[in-house]
Amino acid sequence: MLIRTMVVLCLLLGVPSARAGERVQVEFPGGDHLSGELVSVSETECVIRHSVLGDVTVPRSFVVSPPAPNSSSDQQKETGDKTTGAVSGPDESDTASVPAERGPWTGSVSLAATGSKTTSSTYNIRLGAEAHRSSESEQFDVTASWYWNQSNGATSDNDILVRADQQWFVAESRWLYFAQGTWQYDQFEEWAHRVSPYGGVGYKLIDEADLTLTARGGGGLTWHYNGGAVDPQVLFELGTDWKIDERQTLSGRASIAPDPVDWANYLATISVDWKVKLGTDTPWALNFGATNIYDSQPTGGSNANDLKAYAGLSLDF
Repeated sequence: MLIRTMVVLCLLLGVPSARAGERVQVEFPGGDHLSGELVSVSETECVIRHSVLGDVTVPRSFVVSPPAPNSSSDQQKETGDKTTGAVSGPDESDTASVPAERGPWTGSVSLAATGSKTTSSTYNIRLGAEAHRSSESEQFDVTASWYWNQSNGATSDNDILVRADQQWFVAESRWLYFAQGTWQYDQFEEWAHRVSPYGGVGYKLIDEADLTLTARGGGGLTWHYNGGAVDPQVLFELGTDWKIDERQTLSGRASIAPDPVDWANYLATISVDWKVKLGTDTPWALNFGATNIYDSQPTGGSNANDLKAYAGLSLDF
C-alpha cells in the first residue's frame, strides 16, 4: 500500500498541472495535434473542448502538459481510503459510457419539399448536403444544393450550386490563406454553367469558441460555358459562424467580386443558414436559409437576380 501511494504521488508531482478552463495541447502519435479548453480529467483520460469538434476524450498521456486530477475524490481513489487503508474501486461514474471521439469529418444532408394541387399543381424540392474537415492547421468545407420547381407539368427551375473552400491557418496568428471555387448549373440561364475559382488571404476579426467573423480578400475569375466569356475579378468576402446555444447555429456569408477595371460589372452573393436542433441529443434539425446571387451585367437573356429560400429538415452525421 505504501509503495502504491508513493508511486502515485511521484506521478502527480512529476508532471506539470493544469486546471479546468485552461487551454492545453494534445499531441497524437501520428503527428497530428489540437488544442482546446480542459473540461475534466481523470487518472487516465482528459476531456478537451475543441471549438469545432466539441468535447473530445483523449488519453491523458497524449496531453503535452498532463493535468493532475481536479477533485479530491480522484486522489482518494489513488491513495485509498484513509480509514480502512483499502484502495477504493471505480464508482458508477467511472463505468458510465463515454461518448466516442469524433473524427475530423462532420456533415449533414437536408430536404425541403412542398406541393399543392388545386386548379393548378405546383411542386418544389431542395436537396442539400455539406461536409467539413477541420484541424488546428487547416479547414475544408464543401456544400451542394439542388433546386427544382415544377408548375402544371412544366419545369420552371432546375439549378445546382456547389461551393468548395479550403483554408490554411498561419500558426499563432489570426491570418490565413484560402482557395475556393463555385460551380453553378441553371437550365434556364443563358450561360448554363458558371465556374468561379478564387484565392487570397484572410483575417479572423473575431475568433471565439462560439463565434467567428472572418474577412477575406483575393482574386480570381468567372467563366461562362455558353459564349465562353471570362471575367477577371477581385474578391471581398465576410463570413461568420455563430453557435447561439446548444441547439441553434447561424452561419452567413456576403461577398462581392467586381471586374478590376470595370467595377460596375460584378457578382454579389449573400447566403444565410439557421439551424435549430430538435433536441440536444438528436442529429435531426430544422433548417431555414436563403441564397441570393446578383449579376450586375447578365449575358443574353439571363436574369440578374437569382434568389433561393428554403425551410426543411436536416440530418447531421
